[in-house]
Amino acid sequence: MNNSIILEDYNGMKQLELDALLSSKGKIFLTEDITAETASTVIKTMLYLTENGTPIKMYIDCCGGEIRSGLAIIDTMNILSKEVDIEVICVGKAYSMASLILAAGTKGHRYIMPHGEIMVHEPLVMNGAGGSASSVRNKADSLLTIRDKISEMLSSYTGLSTKKINSIMRANTFMDAEKAIELGLADKIATTF
Repeated sequence: MNNSIILEDYNGMKQLELDALLSSKGKIFLTEDITAETASTVIKTMLYLTENGTPIKMYIDCCGGEIRSGLAIIDTMNILSKEVDIEVICVGKAYSMASLILAAGTKGHRYIMPHGEIMVHEPLVMNGAGGSASSVRNKADSLLTIRDKISEMLSSYTGLSTKKINSIMRANTFMDAEKAIELGLADKIATTF
């Protein structure tokens, strides 16, 4: 599928990448797995838009990804939200780290489409847990520490206790739009773009 459009202005015709055109209007799409590269692109775009005073709309349809990369996006959102609103809209799914990014949007501006779905869970062991007993223990301790950090973040975004958050995250917990709003991961069902 071609991801560019042709525009005509007083200088003639020009071809523009659709993502670049939408980004210039404050619209960021998080639709790929969250990696260092994805985070870098999202962060650079948010910085550019904030510098110009442009409110940010982030559209999420993402299965999640790397914890540290997702946290880098959230840290940037938290800093920039002092200057501009960061509206976040789940347009399909916001699973795992993407659900935390949705919850980190500006309070009152976190939306989910009527048929959107959110999934939360505890941090996962990636790339196996092999190695010495000490290495396995260190990895387990690190996962528990990051789980506690994520629980605290979700607690602050949702108003739920960390005990309730830990209970919800114990297994893959899928929720529809109404349940996500009830739990405070989103504020409203989106009715416009």
